[in-house]
Amino acid sequence: MCTIGAVFKEKYVITFKQMDLAVPTVYFEPCVIRGNSDIQYLKFGREGNSGTWCGINNYGVSLITSDSYMSTNTNSINLSQSEIELIFGAYNNAIANYKDAYHAAEYMCEFYKSFLLPDITIISDAKESYYIETFNKEIICVKREFNSQTDDNYFVATNHFRFIHDAVEYKDNHSTFLRLERAERILQGEEKNVFKVLLDQYYGKSVLSICREKEIVPEGEGAFFTQASAVFSTNGNIVNCAYLINGNPISKKYTVIHDVFGRPVATISDEIDSLNEKIF
Repeated sequence: MCTIGAVFKEKYVITFKQMDLAVPTVYFEPCVIRGNSDIQYLKFGREGNSGTWCGINNYGVSLITSDSYMSTNTNSINLSQSEIELIFGAYNNAIANYKDAYHAAEYMCEFYKSFLLPDITIISDAKESYYIETFNKEIICVKREFNSQTDDNYFVATNHFRFIHDAVEYKDNHSTFLRLERAERILQGEEKNVFKVLLDQYYGKSVLSICREKEIVPEGEGAFFTQASAVFSTNGNIVNCAYLINGNPISKKYTVIHDVFGRPVATISDEIDSLNEKIF
């Protein structure tokens, strides 16, 4: 399924999500929606539900999520239609109603008390980020404060838990572990270019790469492929976004929107260094 993460760089917090599904899905152009009070948020919709699969609001609160694979048959890819509406609606509420990451994360943790299926969420603003794992009322919420003096100011997740037990094992899903290791390796460098992560095909045009394709699907792996990608950045004063839908970063260019909620200016690019500059 997905690769998600949060990175602190040059007083900006950058969050990203690579969306992978096995079934071809139509993704809609993101649009600015009026939320609660003076909140506006950038909604990313797709066919099959009325909520959002990621997003950010004008206060810089972003939400990105990933399905979690378990060693049992209880996986978040097996949701009913009503459960899909419920969880995507909660994602939408988190960015539509809250002006900081703390309260948005608090809302999601409260939601997870009654939503018992596994889920992974990262909620961030310009000051801090919260990594949440949940399954069957066990809720782990880890606060990560950003410090420009350290070189480990990033956190990446794929499709397995770090804290909650019974996550899928490597022998049953190579992809989730290989994508995580590869993303962390790229972000260990000083540059911390998230677009290098999202365009990475170290394992070729296979489901093991971060930019996933179905040309190579090893036995035992699901035929998931990248269908959309989104990057958000904020320093607390401005919100920028880069995204592409109905394609992957190798075959399609990103649309970059500078100052989403102010005086937005859109450009298109597929050049890694240019994208890295434009997101600030």
